[in-house]
Amino acid sequence: MKPIPMEYLSACARPGTVETLPYGDKFALLYAPVRPAERILYLIHGGGGDQHSFFCPEFLNMVDNMIDAGELEPLTIVSPCFYDPAETDKTPAASGIAVKKFIGELREEVVPLAENRVGRAFRREDRAVSGFSMGGVTTWYAFLEALDLFYDFLPLSGDCWVCGETGGGKFPEATAEALAAAVAKQGSPDFRVHAITGSRDIAFPNLDAQMRAMEAYPDAFRGKVRYDVMEGGVHDYETIFRYLYNALPELGRRE
Repeated sequence: MKPIPMEYLSACARPGTVETLPYGDKFALLYAPVRPAERILYLIHGGGGDQHSFFCPEFLNMVDNMIDAGELEPLTIVSPCFYDPAETDKTPAASGIAVKKFIGELREEVVPLAENRVGRAFRREDRAVSGFSMGGVTTWYAFLEALDLFYDFLPLSGDCWVCGETGGGKFPEATAEALAAAVAKQGSPDFRVHAITGSRDIAFPNLDAQMRAMEAYPDAFRGKVRYDVMEGGVHDYETIFRYLYNALPELGRRE
């Protein structure tokens, strides 16, 4: 995991723009790069966070500078929020319910709204979904239910909760079986998963157990799944930005 160049955290001379996309009583934030983008990423915050958790100066400056330097092809990024506006319970249990319910909202409201705003419907092959912690849990739910919508899945320090809270760690074999079954149920399309966490991350034991259990299903996952662990990586946004600095340039690349 290469470190982010310090100069990338400063404002770029050619920045993209951020706008608010309201829908119902909620909203998403949309980052549009300075040049037209051929790909779009739906990027989801962690537990207790919101649309602004990723859309902070450090992250947006990094993306601007990566694009400006030619390290990253122009990329549209959408940051929604899985909590309802009036939600005050942001415990893991309540957040787990919220993220599972959010997948329908992502499909039916957020994706059409964002892509209508940029004036094009992206191909499945050019759509990616990612998230940190509970956003990583959300990413796995998208994998379970929306392989027709997304090609790239980038869960960051979050396991799959299809078998219950922290199910990737508590029930790794059953979780892996459910993920493999979801691939078959959705027609076994091509896809790519890149899961990342850190060796000192609180999510490491759960995600690590799940990823190792997935090795028992080569027909579903072989050649389509990558798993990286950064030595010393912890559970915070600063570390996640570093993961994204390394992983975002790979989105859209095909072997």
